[in-house]
Order: sequence, then C-alpha cells, then structure tokens
Amino acid sequence: MNHTENTESSLLLSNKNLMENTFLQELVSCLPMGAMVVNTEARILFVNDSLTEILGYSATELLGMDIDFLLPDELRSNHKHLMSQYFSRPRKRQMGAGQALHARRKDGVLIPIEIGLNPIEQGEHTLVLATLIDLTPRLRANNMFQRSIQDAPHGVLVVDENGIIRVTNTMLCECFGYRAEELLNQPLDLLLPERYRHHHGDLRRSFHQNPMPRMMGVGRDLTALHKDGREFPVEIGLSPFEDEHSNNMVFVSLLDITKRKRMEQELREINTNLEEFTYVASHDLRSPLRGIADLLEWVKEDLGPDALPEVSNNLDRIDIRIQRMEQLIDNLLTYARAGKKDAITQQIDINVLLDNVFELLEIPEGMHLERDIQITHFISTWVPLETVMRNLISNAIKHHDTKVGNILIRCIVENNFCHFSICDDGPGIPAAAHERIFRLFQTITASERGGTGIGLSVSRRLVESHGGRISVEANQHQRGVTFHVWWPRYLRKDNHD
Repeated sequence: MNHTENTESSLLLSNKNLMENTFLQELVSCLPMGAMVVNTEARILFVNDSLTEILGYSATELLGMDIDFLLPDELRSNHKHLMSQYFSRPRKRQMGAGQALHARRKDGVLIPIEIGLNPIEQGEHTLVLATLIDLTPRLRANNMFQRSIQDAPHGVLVVDENGIIRVTNTMLCECFGYRAEELLNQPLDLLLPERYRHHHGDLRRSFHQNPMPRMMGVGRDLTALHKDGREFPVEIGLSPFEDEHSNNMVFVSLLDITKRKRMEQELREINTNLEEFTYVASHDLRSPLRGIADLLEWVKEDLGPDALPEVSNNLDRIDIRIQRMEQLIDNLLTYARAGKKDAITQQIDINVLLDNVFELLEIPEGMHLERDIQITHFISTWVPLETVMRNLISNAIKHHDTKVGNILIRCIVENNFCHFSICDDGPGIPAAAHERIFRLFQTITASERGGTGIGLSVSRRLVESHGGRISVEANQHQRGVTFHVWWPRYLRKDNHD
C-alpha cells in the first residue's frame, strides 16, 4: 500500500470514528465561532457552518482538504513540522500566541484570525478541534477607535489604572508642546502643575472605585502644564472603559479653553466699562446739565420781558442745545441698555406685533404698508423684536423722499430663523454706507439733522444679543433698499437663559 493509499485509509478511519461520535459533531456544530476537526495528516475531517461562512467555502469543499491550503504562502513550508511538534505533545492552547495570524479565504483575501487548539482522543487516534475567530470586525472597530482619537478636534489621552499614558493624539501634543513619543508610557502627572500632583493619585484611585463618565473638577478652574512651564486653562472629560485585555482604562478628553477665557475676560471688561459709562451718563452728565438749565431759567427771569432781542435769541439757542444734550444722553442710555436680553419669552403672533407697531407710527396718507407673513407664531421675546421692527419701519417711512410710497414687510421660515425683510421704494442708501449706518450716531447723509443715528445701532445690538443678525442691501429691480433680520424662532440656552 503506497503513501496516498495510507493517507486515504487514515482519513476514512478518522471520518468513521468521528461520524460515530454524534455528540462531538453536535458540539462542534453548536460552537459560536468557526470550528473544524483535523487529523494528524493535517486533513480536515469536519467543519461547522460558522467556519464555512468565514472562509467562503462550502463544507463539501473543505472536507478532506489539507489545512495548509488555508495558510498564507510564507507559512506553508514549516507548518507540517509545527503540527508534528504539537501532536507529539498535544495540549489545549492558543496557536501562535503573540503573533498576527491570517487565514486565506476562497477569494484569496487574507483575514486576521485567532485560533485555539484542543486535542481530542478518538481511540488510538488523536484529533484536533481547532476553533477559529475572524478578528476583522474587532480590528475594524479598533482602527475606528484609533482614528476617532487621532482625528478628534480636541486633545485625547488614554490612561491606564496606574495613571500611565498609553495613547495620545496630535491635538493633545500640540496643546502641550510635546511629541507623541515624549508622552507615551509616561505618568499623567507630567501634564499637571506641581501643586496638583501630590493629591492626584488619591483622586485617581477614588475615580476607579466608582468609575463613571463625568466632567473633571466641575465648578473649579482647571489648569494644565505646558512643556515650556506655563499653565493654561482646560476642560477635561473622563470616560472609563475596559480594553481587550480587561484592563481598566480611562478615556480623557481635554480642551484648551485659553481663547474662550480670554474672550470672557474681554467681555467682562467691556460690560464693566459699559456699566460705568451708563452710571456716568445717568448721574455725572445729567446732573450738571440740569444745573445749567436751571441757571438759564433764572437768567431769563432776571432779564424779564424787556431783554434785548439778541440776548433772548441767544438764550433760546442755549436752551435748544441743552435739550439736544439731554436727548443725546437718553440715546446713549438706550444704546447701553439695548444689549441686555429681555428674559421674558412668550408666544408671538407676528401680525399682532405689527399691528402694535403701526398704531404708534405716523403713517402718511400716501404711504402703503403691505404684509406677506408666512409664519404666524413662534416663541421669543416680544419687546426687543417689536423695537427692531418699529425702528426699521419708521426709518423706511421717515426717509422716503416722495408723497407716495410702498413698504413691504415679509416674514418666512429660513432654517432655525424667522427671516424678516422690510423693503421700501425710497431714495436708497449708498453701498459704501451699508455697514456704517449700523454704527452709533451715524446718519445716512451728512446734511441730515433730524435723526439721532441711534435707531439702527440699537436694532443691531438687540438682534445680535438675541442670537440673530441684520443686514441691508440695495433693491435690484426698483428704487430703495431692503433690510433683513434673521430672528431665532427656537429658544436656546445661550440666548434665552
């Protein structure tokens, strides 16, 4: 009997022994991973459905196949020797521990796998139950995890239970001024100011005793230590998880908030200056002005009705200037207060709001006001929106240069905003002045004496402080301009807190 006949005989005998063991077949079939039974000649005797799905072969194609056919080319030459060593001392173990193993699918693609070996005694014969797990989903998930860390727009660290940095990303390295190799396998204390390091170990152990996702140091200003020795403000989020080896790890997200803190400080300074200005305008300017007005009245009384016409005229001119100065102070206070949000929110009916605006305006007989309102109700603050609409509509009426005119007020839904537009057919505004007119005390023309130049600046301040925006553009097919106001139609914490 030649070698081929011996192999076939051994295969038939092994198959016969295996077929007689119904329990073993059922057990292999029920395994939740790919499984096959292999004899000492590396021939496949039995496979389960999971294995055929992983490798892309049918069970018929795999039965009797030399297992070497499923290996990468570079591993085939030595595999028989390794199998011979295993069968000389068969034991339960992982195959290729610590090495990256691959199997060849029917389509030729190599897939990453994990293989467990379990010897089975069948009378005088020893078989091997090989369990196979396709690691593709696990590696794909791990790659996705790694990419999400590296591509995150904020700093990320993965720290083990002992506070050692195991993973970091580019943004974090940029925040601290280190290279990745300078941080990996280093203690997290490297990134902490010296005064925090003594207590950090206790805090870390306390966190691992009750691990849960949370923000670190809520209510406190946290700072981190840059490589150059300077500290900078940060926000830190902690998320515990277990890695593939069941080690307790912590996902640390870190955000450098230096720019935000700087902006907050600048905003506080601006608000402080504005409050000081408001106080000065209310008291230090108005009081002496009232004193001057009182002195002027006393002078008029002292002169009586026989005062010279020139003197009376000059006194009247002084009185007019005092009134203008008082109006200027009122305008400054109006502008200063315009940036403070009206916290009272309510259901707004736009048509009712416009009715209220029209009632308080002097509308010339030849001026026609038209509405096109495509959204009627939303929740917002009434008084600021009404003030903005009144300023824009009254401006369109006041600056119209003919006795007959038309003003169209439209409102449509545009994403998260109510888009208001006030379109007139008046003289228009030069393009160069489109931005300037929203500044404080800026009028449309240099010769314009009746206006205060406060209405549009107040309107922009009100719109922007409530999360909207305002602009003006020249009309394309008629005279005049169109003012646009985008007013939020949903309440937001940052605008309506």
